[in-house]
Amino acid sequence: MVPETTPQRGLFAYLVRNLEHTFILFILVSVTLSHLFFQFQISILNLYYIPIMLAGYLLGKRLAILYAFLIVLLVWGLILANNEIYLVLKSQLEFNMDLTLWGGFLILSGWAGSLSENLKEEFRTSNLLRKELAREKEDLKSLNERLIIVNRKLEEKIEKRTYELEQSNEQLKKLSWTDPLTQLLNRRSCEERFKNEIARFERTKEPFCVILGDLDHFKSINDTYGHNTGDYVLLQVSNILKENSRKTDMAFRWGGEEFLILLTGTELKGGLITGEKIRTKIEETVFEHNDQILPITMSLGISVYKEGQVMEDCIKEADENLYSAKQAGRNRLHPHPDY
Repeated sequence: MVPETTPQRGLFAYLVRNLEHTFILFILVSVTLSHLFFQFQISILNLYYIPIMLAGYLLGKRLAILYAFLIVLLVWGLILANNEIYLVLKSQLEFNMDLTLWGGFLILSGWAGSLSENLKEEFRTSNLLRKELAREKEDLKSLNERLIIVNRKLEEKIEKRTYELEQSNEQLKKLSWTDPLTQLLNRRSCEERFKNEIARFERTKEPFCVILGDLDHFKSINDTYGHNTGDYVLLQVSNILKENSRKTDMAFRWGGEEFLILLTGTELKGGLITGEKIRTKIEETVFEHNDQILPITMSLGISVYKEGQVMEDCIKEADENLYSAKQAGRNRLHPHPDY
């Protein structure tokens, strides 16, 4: 980036760098003013020193010095060749003093011409730098505008990509926690949900129940009618569980033909009502697949979470009640609702 240079700063910087020229210019002005306004006798040469100075100014320093040197040598040669002429000029016109001043003015005029040319060049350089700086500012402004547009587009892409990644993560999480056939929560997700219920129980002391259900004689259905029919039964039972549970309850496919329901904020009495409702609904539903009527029932066991228990102990108690229901003849809930 080229620094900005004003004409004032350029002039000052030039004068500082060219102290010799500045000093000579000062002498030129001082001597000129002194010669014009102080007590020097006016002579014929006074009529010519101004145009001579201008000529020296235009010729420049080196040519002016050479020209002045040759003129002074020529004049003094004439004086030395004819002493009488010199004496007449000296007595009448103060030629000696004027000749010295004349030569000095000529030389100083040359220095002033050189100073002027250098100063003009300095100003030209300053103007070029200023124009170049203006162009660079415009280029930088245009570049910044393009950069802002690019950054905005990049932010939009990042935001869109972040949203897509979040959606993908949610989908992956859902897939990892969901049974692909029934779309119920799977066994892996049960542990986390159970821990949350235990934490809520510790804060509020609000009870919750676990119902563990198992389809009766399901293996014979797979063996007799095939796995497609078995999948149909599992899907229909899953729909019954979802339709007969509250929004706050959570239904899981525990494994195979086993299902687990987590009833939040529910005591044993409420759990027995929900469990019997589900059992009755499955018993009364007509399962028909490939023109075959399928007799489907479910045995269920229930348990209520007790303070200090871990998930495994609570589910084990429900499993024991489920086993008791199987042993008692299947298609029943233990403990029995009349318990």
